[in-house]
Amino acid sequence: MESKICPIPFLVADRPMSLELLKYCAIDKQQGVFGLMGHANTSKRFQDLFREFEGNNIIKASDSGVFTKDGCKLGYEDLFLIYERMGVEYGIMIDFLKDKDRTIESAKKAIEIYRIGSYPFKLVGVTQGKTIEEYLECYAALKALDFKHIAIGGLLKKSANSGRYAKVKDEGFLEDVLETIRNKYKQDWLFLLGCYHPKRQALFKKFNVFGGDYKGWIFNYKTPETWIDYLNRELSTLERETVNDEKLKRLVGKRSEISQELDIKTAKQKEIEKETLDRRIVTIRKNIARDLGITYSQKLNTAEKFLNMDAQTKRTYRFQQIKAYLDKNIFSQYRDRLLVISCSQKKTAVSNPAPAMDLYDGPIFRMLRKMIREDAFPNNIHILIISTKYGLLNLYDLIEWYDEKMTKERANKLKRAITDSLNELLMPHSFTEVFANLGENYRATIGNLDSKIQIKYASGRIGEKLSQTKKWIASE
Repeated sequence: MESKICPIPFLVADRPMSLELLKYCAIDKQQGVFGLMGHANTSKRFQDLFREFEGNNIIKASDSGVFTKDGCKLGYEDLFLIYERMGVEYGIMIDFLKDKDRTIESAKKAIEIYRIGSYPFKLVGVTQGKTIEEYLECYAALKALDFKHIAIGGLLKKSANSGRYAKVKDEGFLEDVLETIRNKYKQDWLFLLGCYHPKRQALFKKFNVFGGDYKGWIFNYKTPETWIDYLNRELSTLERETVNDEKLKRLVGKRSEISQELDIKTAKQKEIEKETLDRRIVTIRKNIARDLGITYSQKLNTAEKFLNMDAQTKRTYRFQQIKAYLDKNIFSQYRDRLLVISCSQKKTAVSNPAPAMDLYDGPIFRMLRKMIREDAFPNNIHILIISTKYGLLNLYDLIEWYDEKMTKERANKLKRAITDSLNELLMPHSFTEVFANLGENYRATIGNLDSKIQIKYASGRIGEKLSQTKKWIASE
């Protein structure tokens, strides 16, 4: 599939769980074209699952796995057979980090075997080097070998305490290499290996880059242990003025000491010790919760829920957080209409933290849940929620239950942050329409926007606003 929509984020998927997660995030139902990037150092079962992953908006690619832990030990005949097995549209040659000459020799072998085999995928050459001049020399050599598709490699560095190449070593050097190559080869198909990130979308677009692969998408979540740490801090803050329980203070202090200990204990051992303390702390806190209000009780209930969470529920929370990240940072870039709505005072009894869409229970949220459940919600509309507590939210952001009304004073406090957040979203996006269903105080949170696009507001009573919103959603 050749796409006119560039750049394309290729989400790295190298195990069955990655594919399951992408299906959960409904990548195949999103507006826009997205890539999957696999590698050859995977099991046959995974390779079959990769090939079978379906979606009319999905492009598949694979590299040799040369920069994975075990490297690439395959010859080109075997490597190309794996690419066939995986059903990729783009198969990447074996390159050598910062080594122009070895990469060129590898390219010669790759193109020779590729021509003999008449393989169904497009062979992607890789340019490597230590300097811009070497990158250009390598690129020219690939062109001379008649490579039609070329990727720029070698721009990553190893992460600390890891064998993974996960971060761009030098942003300035990346841009210089890209600009130099693009100035000389203006219309060539270009790919940046390992370099995609939402923050580089504009840069990739500026230089007409076809796409890049992105490993980091899968790490955008907080573990239950991280949530418990956060909730312990929140609960301690709420206790500070009114609670004087020496046993509770001693246990909380001990828990803090464990977190800061610099000894031979493993992270797992520390988590086990903290969990034992947390269960004792929760028992004491449940005895005093009645006098500390509903917010305290809700946070305590959430902490207890995380303590008792089984493996399946932990996975669900991880999946929900990654879905929220992709929806906000990746999928939203390919939507051209924006709907802004108010949060609702009425909330469901769903276990929280929960996606905003599931927690709020006003009429518009019930309508949206039904449309999404029935696959009747257009995939070109992005939704933002103005929340009394959280400010500007995306539909799938995980939030906690709260009880707070939007007042004129609260709206005034939120105005600058919400206006700034809207400007950050509107400027790089190409929304053609913005529609808002907001109460009077919620509407007051939006100040002057830099974008030239005018917001169309629903008017009238609640039912009339809901009807206008539904009509706008259904319009083309």
